[in-house]
Amino acid sequence: MNRKVSVCAGMMAAVVAFSASASAEETTETDANEVHIPFSLTLVPGLSTSGFHTGNVVNNVSIGLVATHAKRVDGLAMSIAGNWVGEGGLSGAQLAVGANLARGPVTGAQLSVGANVAGADLLGLQSTVGVNVVRGDAEGAQLAVGGNITSGAVNGAQLGVGVNIAGKGLLGAQLGVGANIAAGRVHGLQASAGLNVAGQMTGLQMSSGVSYARSLSGAQLSIINVGGEVDGAQVGIINIASNVTGAQVGILNVARELDGEAVGILSFVGGGQAHVQAWASDVALTNVGVKLGGRHIYSLFTVGYSPSIDEDRRRYVMGAGLGGHIPAGRFFVDIDVVGSTVHTKRLFDDTDHVLGQLRLMAGWQVARHFAVFGGVSANTLVTWDDSDRWNELGIGPQWRHVADEGRTTVRMWPGLLAGVQI
Repeated sequence: MNRKVSVCAGMMAAVVAFSASASAEETTETDANEVHIPFSLTLVPGLSTSGFHTGNVVNNVSIGLVATHAKRVDGLAMSIAGNWVGEGGLSGAQLAVGANLARGPVTGAQLSVGANVAGADLLGLQSTVGVNVVRGDAEGAQLAVGGNITSGAVNGAQLGVGVNIAGKGLLGAQLGVGANIAAGRVHGLQASAGLNVAGQMTGLQMSSGVSYARSLSGAQLSIINVGGEVDGAQVGIINIASNVTGAQVGILNVARELDGEAVGILSFVGGGQAHVQAWASDVALTNVGVKLGGRHIYSLFTVGYSPSIDEDRRRYVMGAGLGGHIPAGRFFVDIDVVGSTVHTKRLFDDTDHVLGQLRLMAGWQVARHFAVFGGVSANTLVTWDDSDRWNELGIGPQWRHVADEGRTTVRMWPGLLAGVQI
């Protein structure tokens, strides 16, 4: 038995020794295939001080009239047309009017007017008037008038007049006039004049166009903001999201569910307010309004009509306002400011009468979709161009001021209102 164990141990030792020997021979052969030439001068491809076959050459300084080629450059490569480095990669700098190409990793800088390509990872800088391409991960900066494209993740910055693309994710900043696109997770900043796109965004998106994030923790400041799960704020003209924990501020806000506030002219948000109101007041006998908003802030659009009664003339009122809603169980308090125009013949006629109202109301939620409310208002009517002063409009005591040589009149009086909400 011991003899068998000894034989097995001997065979295993032989295998290990053979593998080590083969590995050493392979390394020796690889090193032997490389030719280290510190300085190389190339007039045209194939005519070089390094000889005709440069696929195994390692240079420290490689200068070419048209182009340079080496397996690896540990230093500097310069030419008019382009620099080409093989799988060994670059550790140093490539400078060309045309293009720089490294099939392997790049540690250092690629500077060109045409294009820069790193076949593997980049640690350093790419700067060009054309396009920068990294086929691995990039740690550093890509600066381009055209575009920056990285198939992997970016740890640093992409600055481009055209488009910036990070294939996996971004830790840092993308600044572009055209578009910024990051397919993976983003920690930092995306700012563009056109389009921002991120998978999972932690930070800030800014654009004079459109910003989109499938998942956002931070803020979007754009003309159009689109998000999936948003934890933070969307501020723009149009804000659209699936679920929001935070705030939407814009002209149009849309959210399936909102845990926070929506401030805007039109807000269609789940968990918020979307009501139709009908009420009577001293300004108009019949009023209809649409109330839209979040839990505590709402916008209001109103139309009112009063028929001619006794000495009062027929009148139309059309307005809009912004208010706050304070719920307390089935009881609630609303306070808002409404601006309206007053018309005597038709609703959309030109008018020289503007009515401002500060309203305070209390309401009771009788049922889930039905409430009653009532309150008081402070009314201010301004008429100008020596127009009809609507002397019959208003109840109770009033304050009057005439200015501009009698052409402008300001009147103030208290009012009442009561109605229902659906």
